[in-house]
Amino acid sequence: MQHIGGRWRWRRGPLRRRWDVVDAWLGLVTALALLLGVPVVGFSVGLATYGSQRVERAEQLAERQALTGRLTESVPSDPSATGFTAGAGQVPAQARWTGPDGRRHTTTVQVDPGTRKGAAVTVWADPEGRPAQPPMTTAQAADDGVAAGLGTGMALGLLVLLVRWTGRRYLDHVRLAGWEREWAQIGPRWGRHHI
Repeated sequence: MQHIGGRWRWRRGPLRRRWDVVDAWLGLVTALALLLGVPVVGFSVGLATYGSQRVERAEQLAERQALTGRLTESVPSDPSATGFTAGAGQVPAQARWTGPDGRRHTTTVQVDPGTRKGAAVTVWADPEGRPAQPPMTTAQAADDGVAAGLGTGMALGLLVLLVRWTGRRYLDHVRLAGWEREWAQIGPRWGRHHI
């Protein structure tokens, strides 16, 4: 046979059926969707998510202010002494600061192991001087964009493959039913021949 793979479905001939052409088109559309559509959609969603996270970060920076506080306790050099895993990046510690209204506040901040009592730390507060979470970093915004893009791309890829699988099952069912109908017409004729 000179034809390779499924190329015979694209050529005219007595064995080619309408469902074979539909199957070939379904395969082509699936391949194009996986090679072009999934990456484009994933990249677009990731970029849009990153952009919206950057806007949210800018809003957080506008709403919150960084104040200088002082640690009220020393943090051991070994995080496991405080119940944290050795090798942890930062550990929680208590810090005190004076808000814009002159009142003293205490909150928990993340510091490096080994930081001493009285060390200056950055404390984030809302406009009323209440403790607030630190604003999102650019790296966190990028991580959210990558996660959204990859998640969307994988979900779309799985959906495309599911549509392809469902389409193939349906086409196989239709082809089998057609073969059974044709065999019901031709099969009885074979039994009449005597040699």
